[in-house]
Amino acid sequence: MGWFIAQSLAFIIIAALIGLAIGIWIGWLVWGHRAKGKHAAERAEAASRATADAAAGTAVGVKPDAETAIGTDTVLPVADSAAEADEDATAVGTVTAVEAPADADGTGDDTADDAEDGTGDGEAEVEAAESDVVAEAEAVARKAAEADSAAKAAAKAEAADAPAAPETPDNLQRIEGIGPKIASALVAAGYPTYAKIAAATEDELREAVAGQGIKFAPSASSWADQAQYLVDSDADGLEEYQDYLVGGQERRAKFNEKVDYADVDEIEGTDAKAAALAEDEAEAAAVTEAEATPEPEPEPEPEPQDLQRIEGIGPKIESALKSAGYTTYAKVAGASEDELRAALTSAGIKFAPAATSWADQAQYLVDGDENGLQEYQDYLIGGQDRAAKFKENVDYADVDEIEGADAKAAALAEDEAEAAAVAEAAAVAEATPEPEPEPQDLQRIEGIGPKIESTLKSAGYTTYAKIAAASETELREALATGGIKFAPAATSWADQAQYLADGDEDGLQEFQDYLVGGQERRAKFQENVDYTDVDEIENTDAKAAALAEDEAKTAAEGDTEQTGSEVKA
Repeated sequence: MGWFIAQSLAFIIIAALIGLAIGIWIGWLVWGHRAKGKHAAERAEAASRATADAAAGTAVGVKPDAETAIGTDTVLPVADSAAEADEDATAVGTVTAVEAPADADGTGDDTADDAEDGTGDGEAEVEAAESDVVAEAEAVARKAAEADSAAKAAAKAEAADAPAAPETPDNLQRIEGIGPKIASALVAAGYPTYAKIAAATEDELREAVAGQGIKFAPSASSWADQAQYLVDSDADGLEEYQDYLVGGQERRAKFNEKVDYADVDEIEGTDAKAAALAEDEAEAAAVTEAEATPEPEPEPEPEPQDLQRIEGIGPKIESALKSAGYTTYAKVAGASEDELRAALTSAGIKFAPAATSWADQAQYLVDGDENGLQEYQDYLIGGQDRAAKFKENVDYADVDEIEGADAKAAALAEDEAEAAAVAEAAAVAEATPEPEPEPQDLQRIEGIGPKIESTLKSAGYTTYAKIAAASETELREALATGGIKFAPAATSWADQAQYLADGDEDGLQEFQDYLVGGQERRAKFQENVDYTDVDEIENTDAKAAALAEDEAKTAAEGDTEQTGSEVKA
């Protein structure tokens, strides 16, 4: 019985829950239909108002106010772009509208009324109206977006056409030669900055200031160069260049960066200033030339040579010397004994008795004197010098072949004595001067008489050879020392003496026929002209004509040999 009661209660509870759930579901369906109809009406009204406002804003070419009233309680933001317009058109369904009147029966359930009144298709009509309104709102939004894009493009074009902001002028008066008036003229002509002046030519700058009524601007030639220093922010370079300028104008000498023009200008006196400037320019040119001259490329290191050709050097010592940098015969020959021993000590070699002779042996190898090296190595014993000093004329190989110490010593002494005698004879011969040649008859030279001959011989000109080797100036100085100042024939003495030194008596005779009192004629001496025959002709004109005829014949034969110098008398 108890079980039956419990089962009945459970069934009742489950049935109640199912009924409650069904009631809630039916209520939700009814509420949904009412809410859907109300929201559709609100969206339609909001879309209509948004369309009217957007059309009004587009017609006047300006955006509507930030917010446009749609209902009595809620406002709708106006779109600023195509995207916002779409959002606004979609969002009109959220605006509150006036509520519809209650059902006729006051129950709030209009489903049955619709069925009874034949208005069951009201929902479909609302949805159709909503679609039309949304489509119209989207079209209006697109037009608004297009108008907005056109307005932005127009604003951008207007900004592009607007004049650029004026450049900030530089302080043009930092350029020497530009004062306030010229600076204003340059700015007005479109040259407000250092960069523009640096890029301009002198003619362009002159035209710029001339256009502003300034016709005199002598320093315009330097403005572009000065401006370039300012563009480069090279204050030191600008100062040096302005020290070089004088009132903004260049000096006559070309600008040299290495010359200190400020120091030069402090020197008083035009000549002293010019000298200092020339000195500075010469020093600067020397420095420039030194900088421009490329440094010679270092000579390649010579190939290592076979140091074991030097007696007393074996493989171990050779390796030690080459490790210390003594790789060639020349390097060994140029080193002292102490330097070579220090190189060996660094390698751990302390005993090298033959080191005293290595530099001398290496020098023979440097000179390519194989015979000399052989003789010197014959003299050495194990690379060391003998007790007696080395003499090249002693045959140490022969001496070493003699048996017996006494006999060897005697042979060595004999060779050394013979070598000493030969060396002494050579020294005596070298010390004995050649005998002075006998004085010769200098009066055979035309123009030299007894007094001049005596004076020349007193001055050391005792032979034809010495006079032939002397210049005219030296001979005149010898005469002046003896008190003789007039010697017109001295111009020909060396040529005459040469004929005598050569033993050419015929040549001397011809040359002396050409001379007149020891002096040369106006025409140059020609060996093939017979001056004796010409001199026998009387009358100066006839003589000159005959001389010219002889010279023409000689020239035509192509056998002319000119001797002597131009005639001064």
